[in-house]
Amino acid sequence: MLHDRYTGRAARAAFVWIALASAGAAAFAQAGEGSGTASHAPAAAPKDPFVDPLDAPALMVPRVAGRPVMAVARAGTRLVAVGMRGLIAVSDDEGKTWTQVGAPVRSDLLALAFPNATDGWIVGHDGVVLHTADGGRTWARQLDGRMAAVTLAAYYKQKIAAGDTALQPFLDQLMLNYRAGPSLPLLSVAFRDASHGMAVGPFGMAIATDDGGRTWRPILERFDNPQFLHLNGVFGYGGEIYVAAEQGTVFRLDAASGRFLAIKTGYAGSFFGVTGDEHALFAFGLRGTIYRSTDHGATWARTPSPLHGAVTGASPVAPPLASNHAFVFVTAAGEAALYDEREDRYRLLDVGHPSVLTGVLSLNDGALAVTSLAGPAVACASAH
Repeated sequence: MLHDRYTGRAARAAFVWIALASAGAAAFAQAGEGSGTASHAPAAAPKDPFVDPLDAPALMVPRVAGRPVMAVARAGTRLVAVGMRGLIAVSDDEGKTWTQVGAPVRSDLLALAFPNATDGWIVGHDGVVLHTADGGRTWARQLDGRMAAVTLAAYYKQKIAAGDTALQPFLDQLMLNYRAGPSLPLLSVAFRDASHGMAVGPFGMAIATDDGGRTWRPILERFDNPQFLHLNGVFGYGGEIYVAAEQGTVFRLDAASGRFLAIKTGYAGSFFGVTGDEHALFAFGLRGTIYRSTDHGATWARTPSPLHGAVTGASPVAPPLASNHAFVFVTAAGEAALYDEREDRYRLLDVGHPSVLTGVLSLNDGALAVTSLAGPAVACASAH
């Protein structure tokens, strides 16, 4: 164990993504990896020698269906989904069919972001950051935990040597995060444009780039986070940036100071993500918990969510599924609900996909692309 907080209830809650990933890995193996279904896998998985996921490309599988997938995003007219053991899949027909593309690592991939149709970034276990410049057809490694342990620490050390001794606690935390090796995951990523982005993870981990990922620097010191709370999800909208964290905390970027200010919502559990538009923001977490803000994150109030499982993903939706300013939420219990801001109410949806749901994306025809431990699927959502 890296830190004592791994053993607490809050830590277990904050690591729901890692728990899902572990379940996904088991499902992946159960689905037949190494049993002849993967073109490059030996015949008997239990006898396979250990291969460090950072030293091996993803195994190419004949079918994406049934493979655990954690998130999906749009790259222009293409959909891109990511999942276990370096799985990256693309769809050019709004999710009806999926094709795997190569990945340079076998690490579990958790989240992705496309600020435009061509440039995209993926983050996941082992601190990996992958980049594409061709809409998801090919991917290259920009960072991993091994590289980060050296380059991020060197960044702080250089600043401290130049006289900025206030950075010492953040260097100490960074070194602690990598003490057991490169396995610490990055849980979420967001990009404002093709140059400016950031990624976050456990124990206050936060990195940023201003050159499209060619270089990454640590930004732990920019958070009002003396406890180094787990940072579970980053969301940007209209120049504003929000980070969902444990202990009911949402961090909001203050443009004037460049710092992420901690906002206590009144919730005691972990938030896993934030979504929203110009009218409202939503932070979602355990046991169907959804909090809403109508003042750009300054204050938050709990909404009467009908969901019961951990809320793992959310997406804005548009007609014909709902009026403008509506959002769909999915849970690890296989639930889905639509919240309509104009009506200020939820309605449960039947997405016809009984599995642990990990992500959702509204499609152009009003359908939903859902990701789960049973693979990606298109759901024609209907109200209960």
